[in-house]
Amino acid sequence: MGIETTRWSPTAHLDSDAAVLAYLEAVFEDGDPALIAAALADVAQVRGIADPPSPRPDIALDSVIRTLKALGLELTAKAA
Repeated sequence: MGIETTRWSPTAHLDSDAAVLAYLEAVFEDGDPALIAAALADVAQVRGIADPPSPRPDIALDSVIRTLKALGLELTAKAA
């Protein structure tokens, strides 16, 4: 008898500004450009943004993150 699994989506848990901020803070702390791009697409979907960013990073985002890391800096999120 196999283990039954269900699909999990972070968008089901992004139901408040605090949840969105915590999600983005964690993703930015990780620093993976692909993860950041996917998280931004998740938040855009939840917020109903008509033209969400690609869930895959482009070269510019990857370059920015690598440059920040090389400078000893990190990308962070904060509430506006």
